[in-house]
Amino acid sequence: MLTTRSQRWRDRRSLFVSNDTVIEPSRYAVDAVSHEIARAFLADHHYLPRYPAAQLACGLFGPGAAGRSSLVGLIVFGVPASNAVICRHTGYADAARGCVLQRLLCLPSVAANGESFFTARAFRLLRQAKPAIDAVVSFSDPAFGHCGVVYAALSGAYRGTTRPRTVLRLAGQTISGRALSKIRSLDSGHGGAIAHLVNLGAPAPMSGEHPADWLTRLTKRGILTRDRQSPLFTYCFELTRDARRRGQDLPRLAYPRRSDVIRDRLSQGVNGKT
Repeated sequence: MLTTRSQRWRDRRSLFVSNDTVIEPSRYAVDAVSHEIARAFLADHHYLPRYPAAQLACGLFGPGAAGRSSLVGLIVFGVPASNAVICRHTGYADAARGCVLQRLLCLPSVAANGESFFTARAFRLLRQAKPAIDAVVSFSDPAFGHCGVVYAALSGAYRGTTRPRTVLRLAGQTISGRALSKIRSLDSGHGGAIAHLVNLGAPAPMSGEHPADWLTRLTKRGILTRDRQSPLFTYCFELTRDARRRGQDLPRLAYPRRSDVIRDRLSQGVNGKT
């Protein structure tokens, strides 16, 4: 059981750093970064390389080569797969009052408690850039060894686990429900969602073929495969007094343990595969 090391990612590989290292705040800075920079950094390092529907990207800058500051961490705040995610876990009827922490990544060069330092300051930037947002929902995937230790360290409210669900995958990547909905309904952005599937290796829609029929064909041919996704640990950060008041009647459960992650991985297989 890994209890004395923190998991990191670099070049899309899982690495670990010792928990006895402590970040020196004076050597680091947190600032907003462009989506172009965030997209490239994510694609280079994160195990989920596809850039999500983002609202704000924040970068952690630390000591780099030749004494220059370099990008060593990334947080991406974005829109949820459905508005119900925000309403269910924050207590707000208006989903615009919340967002989702879609990606959190620190390179192995950052000290073990770097995520909590980084996340706390990213929340400040979020409030400055998006003052209408009062709460942030985040998920930890036990299939990749995560149980939300950093979220617990920041006193996030643990809401429990999501329901197991079946997802569609292509070339080892899960296709988001939002992207599939755009394609089926011809919503704004459906062209980009189709292009993403084609870039992953799916044949392009035939001339005159409705995109919804195209998805059905890909599924029948086994190009899009169904995969059972294990439950995710769900957290909520109430950033304002009003958000804390709204969350008073919502679950605030005991934090999951790393043993819960190991149990899930044994039942699902490493990285969610048998």
